[in-house]
Amino acid sequence: MSDDPRLDVQYCPQCGGTEFERRIPKRDDHERLCCTQCGWVHYVGPALAAAAILENEGRICLVRRAWEPGKGLWTFPGGFVDLEENPVEAARREVEEETGYVAEIGDLLGCYRSMGPKGKRVVVVVYSARLVGEKGTASEEVEKVAWFPRDEIPWDAFAFPTGADALRRYLDSS
Repeated sequence: MSDDPRLDVQYCPQCGGTEFERRIPKRDDHERLCCTQCGWVHYVGPALAAAAILENEGRICLVRRAWEPGKGLWTFPGGFVDLEENPVEAARREVEEETGYVAEIGDLLGCYRSMGPKGKRVVVVVYSARLVGEKGTASEEVEKVAWFPRDEIPWDAFAFPTGADALRRYLDSS
């Protein structure tokens, strides 16, 4: 129906209908896919991810990704927020899963728009964090966990432009 299959649906989740039309719903300004039977509107929003810039004794914890996107490149720990989770909990969980470290999540540093796997739009919420302990080993999502002095960040091998931007802003402000 559209040029972007992520925007299409086969069945209306409200009534089960199979007939849709593209139109601008009331109180809206964008064309959307709408059910012709019950009027349900298919709103497509970005996925939500949370990440943390973990610092300890002047060094930043980075992970080298084992999977695409960004396989073999560096970034700070982060990932998608689960349905029943808030972004702070997700950032804490992602640090633990990807590094084996336990972090105390600090201030919100910013929200960034990014492109995720297969062109999915993602909003990344980035927090500061501090190391409070170790819990285990890094997950299979990462090839390596390393601590970098502020002046030795591998900028030329950073996985995501938005992550590099967030880290630069963090380093400039602290």
